[in-house]
Amino acid sequence: MKMKFNITSLVVVLVSIVSISCSLEEEPKYNLTSTTVFNNQTTAESVIMQNYGWLGSSNLYGQQLHEGTLNNGVYWGRSDGDRFETTARYNIYAANNSINSIWSGFYKVISESNYLINGMGGSTLPAAYKARAIAHARFLRGFAYFQLANLFGKAVIITEPLSTSNLHNTLSERTAVYDQAVNDLIFSAENLPSTESMKGLATKDAANALVAKCYWMMANHSQADGNDATALYTLAKTYGDKAIGKFTLATKFGDLWVTHSNSSESIFQINFTDAIGINLRASYNFGPSNGVRIAALQPSFGNIKIDRAFYDLHRGTYPDDPRIASTYLSKYVNASNTAQTYCTYPLFNTGTPTAPVIYDMYASAPRNIGNTATNPDYDFTSTTIPISVRNTWNNNTANEKSLNPLNNKMLSTVIANAQYDPKNLILFRYADLLLLMADVENELNNGGQALTYLNQVLTRARNSNTGATYPQSQTALSKDAMREKIFFERMFEMAGEPNLFEDIRRRGTTYLKKVMELHNNNKNVQYRYNLEIANNITSGQFRDYILNNGVLSEDFLKKNLLLPIPLNEINSNDKIFPEDQNFGY
Repeated sequence: MKMKFNITSLVVVLVSIVSISCSLEEEPKYNLTSTTVFNNQTTAESVIMQNYGWLGSSNLYGQQLHEGTLNNGVYWGRSDGDRFETTARYNIYAANNSINSIWSGFYKVISESNYLINGMGGSTLPAAYKARAIAHARFLRGFAYFQLANLFGKAVIITEPLSTSNLHNTLSERTAVYDQAVNDLIFSAENLPSTESMKGLATKDAANALVAKCYWMMANHSQADGNDATALYTLAKTYGDKAIGKFTLATKFGDLWVTHSNSSESIFQINFTDAIGINLRASYNFGPSNGVRIAALQPSFGNIKIDRAFYDLHRGTYPDDPRIASTYLSKYVNASNTAQTYCTYPLFNTGTPTAPVIYDMYASAPRNIGNTATNPDYDFTSTTIPISVRNTWNNNTANEKSLNPLNNKMLSTVIANAQYDPKNLILFRYADLLLLMADVENELNNGGQALTYLNQVLTRARNSNTGATYPQSQTALSKDAMREKIFFERMFEMAGEPNLFEDIRRRGTTYLKKVMELHNNNKNVQYRYNLEIANNITSGQFRDYILNNGVLSEDFLKKNLLLPIPLNEINSNDKIFPEDQNFGY
């Protein structure tokens, strides 16, 4: 949060206000105590737009949030010796720059929202407009506190503009942080309009849906702690029922990831395509390495890829799932030389970049006895595997070998400046709501309704490609089996999207261990890891790894339920002490 910095940087002199449009400014410049800003509807509307823009800053969904939460069961991180490596291996530390950026980013949203709420309180604008403006500010503040509770557990609750009297504050427990989020979001649901001028602005239905998600998350945490969460699940159902049917699933899953998506499935999104001053730095992290580029004018670095263990799980569970092609990118053309084709696992180019011959290892490689569809154990001694592919797997260096798929959802084929991707980013969509409501109904012993919601998502996925067989509609399951089914179905549906970090942690250490074991137990991950150990490969950017050397102790799991409170916050806030740090850090 670094409030000593924020208090000076937020209070700036009004020079000019950009005219109202569908644009967002990353660096809003206005005098936050000036009545002129909040007594003019044009300038007030600009402030609202600019406040939404902070969610797209590089501290949050523009870049750092993806980096700081890549340990989400789906991603693999580059061996950089620092933040990507430690985060991917679930060994993140309190001085990690991404963690401080995420914390500071959400408090920037909170601080700006507080000033907007305060300014509207004394405004001479019509009451209806003021109520709407405050509702938008409280939606943003509620969303920020919801995410702080999800990621850090404890947080500082501030609901007034910063001053010398509230510069230092104690941490509140997670329950109180969630309560603040719910309070803000319910107010928003009661005061936001049903429709807005652009998809990036919250509506009444979006607020109700987010209240439901908040109560659902609280219920999951409470249940994981051994408590009866019926009351919280009931509240989640109350608000979720208000949002069900107010959105629709996209006809085809792949339609969600086009560059200028404004899908009817989107509940809340960041409009990077309409924004001024904010950028989605996706190609920088999610694009290929070694100078090859897909859409960026500058090379990307392959910092964050898909864990091939998760790819194997998905393809083995649903062999022809249309979501696979939309989620994982395994073949692409080099944007700097469109005659060149490159591949990543499970595809390998046994020809040349200009005359490719594609080998699908998952489909074609022989396997050892005892392997399963979800955990292929390839026979790397078999001569039926092309020699170039065997050489790739048996290479005793940690150079780039393209052994992990790319995240297709985060990339674009539209050329953009630097390593940015000009596409909107959906933060919350209707399939997410349907699946969480399936979980709610299951916990409330309404198995039939849970099945209805789940099958809506599965049916849309299957029907996204003509003739697809998977995923098949689910038949009745026991309560426990349905709970696990929904947990992993959420991973398949939302792999490669923001906010999966908290999703795999909401049911505590038992389910987090299941996720970690998917990686550690994967046969081809073990193959490369053991080869690297045998050859004493301790450096290089693209090493494989086993989480915590295979020892998934309860303390290791408990530590990884939350991010650490940033060291900068502990050092600069006089009312937060080292003993307030989250468990294990």
